[in-house]
This record gives sequence, structure tokens and C-alpha cells, in this order.
Amino acid sequence: MRLLTHLIPYIEIEFRDAPKKRIKRNLSLNCDENANETRCCRYPLTVDFEKFGWDWIIAPKRYEAWYCAGECMISFLPKYEHTHVMQLSTSAIPCCSPKKMNSIRLLYFDMSYNVIYSTIPNMVVEKCSCS
Repeated sequence: MRLLTHLIPYIEIEFRDAPKKRIKRNLSLNCDENANETRCCRYPLTVDFEKFGWDWIIAPKRYEAWYCAGECMISFLPKYEHTHVMQLSTSAIPCCSPKKMNSIRLLYFDMSYNVIYSTIPNMVVEKCSCS
């Protein structure tokens, strides 16, 4: 019988650096009018300046503003601990509201019929959350 002395157990270990940044989950929901969603959600809302009779706005004539609606359970952890403490100490309940807003750019006539290009902040809901 021949001994196999040239076979030695072998293990290979490789170390890799952990990712430097955690990816944050997006808990914000987008829904439409036909959804049966009861949780806090972002719904489409078109603002049409022509329907308001605002003919002094040159562009855009309409834009998607979005809105927040839905239930916020008391067990849902709010963004800030202060809000959670306030909910426990009062009868305040969390409500579905904008978490992130964006601006729109408008081209319009002022009172002297000058053409103005302006950025209007907080006109578009980007994300909704319970707070």
C-alpha cells in the first residue's frame, strides 16, 4: 500500500472590506386613485393654472404637485423621537404629510407686464411619511 504524503489539507480564506455606506430603504409609497392602499402614500395631483384662470403664467401651464394621504398607525416609528414622545404624552396621532418637497420654475408676467423667471420652493411633494 502506498501512502499519499503529498496531499496536505488546504483552506483558502479571503477577506473583503465591508461596504462603506449602507443603502437606505425608501419607505415612501407612491399610489394612484385606484389603489386600495390605506397606509400613508403619495398620490398624483395635477395643478392646472389655466383652469384657475391664471393667464398671467406663461409656463408651465400645469404641473404635478402630488399630495399625501393615508393612515399612520401609532406603532409606526416617526422620523424624530420627539414626535413619538409627544404622541405618548398627548392625544396627538401621527399624520401623513410631506417628508421631502421640491421647487418648480415659473415663467410669468408681473404687474407691469415684465416677464419673470422664478423658482418657487416647496411646490412638489417628493416623499410622504408619518410625522
